[in-house]
Amino acid sequence: MIVLAIGLILLFLPGALTGALGFLLTFFALPTMPLFGVPAAGGFSRYAFSFATSMLLWWAIGHFASLRAMRAVIASWPEWRREFSPLAIGCILGSLFSLALAAVFIGVL
Repeated sequence: MIVLAIGLILLFLPGALTGALGFLLTFFALPTMPLFGVPAAGGFSRYAFSFATSMLLWWAIGHFASLRAMRAVIASWPEWRREFSPLAIGCILGSLFSLALAAVFIGVL
């Protein structure tokens, strides 16, 4: 529901702010985009490989979090969320760091 609301906001509000916000949210969802040089170069194949590797990465993070959460006697979604959150935050911060680093090298910042 939250994703739908954000998508509708980005769709119906024009301007550079929503474009930047959409690009940032795309980087959250596809953290392997910097590996394929997406800020500097685009193209369907770069986005397709980034999508495939990001889905594999998120699956591996979720699977690792579930294995760690199942060490508890009674494991449920709160235990999984507690294990998943630091991994996801680290992945997103790493992606943002690489985006900032690329912006410095390109000369935008």
